[in-house]
Amino acid sequence: MVNARLNEDIFDRSEYERAGKQLRFVERTLPPDSVSLLAQEVVKRLAFRMPKSARSDRLTRPEDIDVFCNALLSSDEDAGARIVALAQRSGVNTQEIYLDYIVCAARRLGEMWEDDTASFIEVTLATGRLYRIVRGLRHLLAADITKDRDDCPVFFTLVPGDSHTLGIEIATDLFRRDGFEIDLAVDMSHDELVARSESRNYQVIMLVANSDGMLPALTRLIVALRITQPLAHVVVAGQILTHHPRIADITGVDAVIHRMDTAAATIKGLMAAE
Repeated sequence: MVNARLNEDIFDRSEYERAGKQLRFVERTLPPDSVSLLAQEVVKRLAFRMPKSARSDRLTRPEDIDVFCNALLSSDEDAGARIVALAQRSGVNTQEIYLDYIVCAARRLGEMWEDDTASFIEVTLATGRLYRIVRGLRHLLAADITKDRDDCPVFFTLVPGDSHTLGIEIATDLFRRDGFEIDLAVDMSHDELVARSESRNYQVIMLVANSDGMLPALTRLIVALRITQPLAHVVVAGQILTHHPRIADITGVDAVIHRMDTAAATIKGLMAAE
């Protein structure tokens, strides 16, 4: 296992490393209760992604999940990823890795948290590593996650809790006049917004936040959307950018939009990068 290499053809190493960088910034920047909510978000979005009836029986032995969870909880930050790499090399297909490793591990970690058999720090660490693996496998997982969804180029949404709707509504109108097809969501709770996003498959998601205090909610939403929309480019706009100059590092977004006159070019550039 120690020498198992990540298959660069199917494992997005750059995204894996970027997610790791983001989580390190999160731990230094956000308060502990917000970090805890992020860990819960990962468990929630992964543990129940697929119905139990869809699981294969190939790798679901309890000892297999124990080994994987122990790796995620270990002092070696890449141990879990190497188990996935070893499974890939031995011929396990992506759906089995997702259902038999990632989903089952998320459920087990959630149970450990509920039962107090693992500490807050341990579960937070393990779920962060699980999130990194999901990001690394995003291109292969996307087909199953977004199956049967209609495509839509752009999704604009106000971060839950932000009441400044006028700016995003004006921006949406301007973009539509410029020929963009855009879904718009405002005044939605976190769960409502994530559920709304799962109705379609987006190329670009723009999140607008205007308050300094919106950073934890914004970061939590991005983590959820990265799991439910694995290939979408995520950008942040709004007055929050003036309060947090390192917001791209903390949230792991693909771009930030400081001015309306550059927004269209930024989004078009991301769409063209597909």
